[in-house]
Amino acid sequence: MSKRSRPDHFTLQARKMGYPARSVFKLEEIQKKWLPMKKGFPVLDLGAAPGSWTLFALRSMGKGTQVVAVDIQPLEITAPTGSDLKYTQQDVFSDEAEEFLAAHGPYGCVLSDAAPFTSGNHLVDSQKSFNLAMRVVDLAEAHLIQQGNLVVKILQGGDEGKLRKRLRSLFDNIKTFKPRATRCESIETYMIGMRFSKKASNNSL
Repeated sequence: MSKRSRPDHFTLQARKMGYPARSVFKLEEIQKKWLPMKKGFPVLDLGAAPGSWTLFALRSMGKGTQVVAVDIQPLEITAPTGSDLKYTQQDVFSDEAEEFLAAHGPYGCVLSDAAPFTSGNHLVDSQKSFNLAMRVVDLAEAHLIQQGNLVVKILQGGDEGKLRKRLRSLFDNIKTFKPRATRCESIETYMIGMRFSKKASNNSL
């Protein structure tokens, strides 16, 4: 068994708490530091499967907060009783998914822990991750409320500056962060955009 496939502290703790993946602790730390999700405002989780971020949003935001999740893969969670979960199993960037997002938005926060299928080639994989992150930003720009927030993952590889530059044209404040639950060998990092400005967005076109 490889070191990466062996369950570590975060994996075991996530299972104990009813989450399908250790990634829940990444969002938990981000939420504690910057509060991108606000109670009472809908949350959109893009590339949500297996569902750890979706379940954390439902639990932490409490009753009355709607969470909308989209992924081509099924969720592996049971929504808390009384929670407001809307889920569709679709390609996040399909026309059908776009209709679904529009029907349930706009959103106070857009989350994306999505990653591309990797090839093992660092340059290729980081470019695919950058392209994916930029498409997530497209959706955030289309569906966030004024002053809404974004959390998006990107694999480090040289294009982070381009993503950061675009986010700066859309948000008042940008943070780059690698949570403690990220594996030491991982090249992933997260960018957090705080306080979306539609005025800034329009001026950047």
